[in-house]
Amino acid sequence: MEQDLLEELVSCTDRFFSLISALSDSTSRPRDYGTGKILNMVEVHTLAMIASTPGITPTQIAQNWNRTLSAASRNIDRLQRKGYIRKEFHPGNRKTIHLYPTEPGEELARLHAEYDAATSRSVAAALLERHSMEELRTFSTVLESFTQIVKEEPDL
Repeated sequence: MEQDLLEELVSCTDRFFSLISALSDSTSRPRDYGTGKILNMVEVHTLAMIASTPGITPTQIAQNWNRTLSAASRNIDRLQRKGYIRKEFHPGNRKTIHLYPTEPGEELARLHAEYDAATSRSVAAALLERHSMEELRTFSTVLESFTQIVKEEPDL
């Protein structure tokens, strides 16, 4: 009996990893968020963070995304080359770079927020057509646990 339960749970975790793979494919696909220019999700979410926290530093972005400073800097440089952000040094501190959105960056961040909100509403509506709110709350709790396990076990 316990072996059957374990096999069923293994099948469930396989579906979780399938979800992760599908989400990874979706998030890595570059998109036009309404400006006619193509960005990947990491770039646009980095821009959103800068727009919502003007003056944020590259180190803070790296920490928020749980990435290396080098990885965060590559995204920041791409956003600067595309004209969505600007870098500034504050007077008296020529060591720390602070990041600010440009006008096109603010517009793209706004369009992206609208895109995210519409996508979230669409997914929520589709889930509610297939599952009860109680099931979705339970699923959310399980996803939180699964996320924590993955964070605690980086070799998964």
